[in-house]
Amino acid sequence: MSPDRSEVIERKYRMLLQFLKDLRPYAELDRAARRKEHYAIERLLQLLCEVSADLGLQLLKASGHQLAGSYREIFAALRTRAQLPEELAEQLMDACAMRNVLTHLYDAIDHERVIETVEPAIELYAQYAEWLSARIR
Repeated sequence: MSPDRSEVIERKYRMLLQFLKDLRPYAELDRAARRKEHYAIERLLQLLCEVSADLGLQLLKASGHQLAGSYREIFAALRTRAQLPEELAEQLMDACAMRNVLTHLYDAIDHERVIETVEPAIELYAQYAEWLSARIR
């Protein structure tokens, strides 16, 4: 892996860890407090998806694989080419589908669904960070 690519991957990995750290306090809030903070939660979910996909894309590039065209394709390629566990890949695809709804406003945002996503997102992205750590360090 080139030094430039390693630097990009390390920087994005630190961002993933920071966004994960930033999301954790919302898990301590009750539902009413989470509803008041839904914009912050939505943004962190969006950032977690984006940096996770960016990291996956960088790993694929470093391995000489053709570039994927969507978040779904990135995680599918990681599953088949880099042994990302099946369940983790599927959960990341689902999380990024929610990101598309949040970002592009395809439909009305279900704030209840967003606030219920905090703990599962923390667990999901922590698992992904652990998986990545074994490959980039």
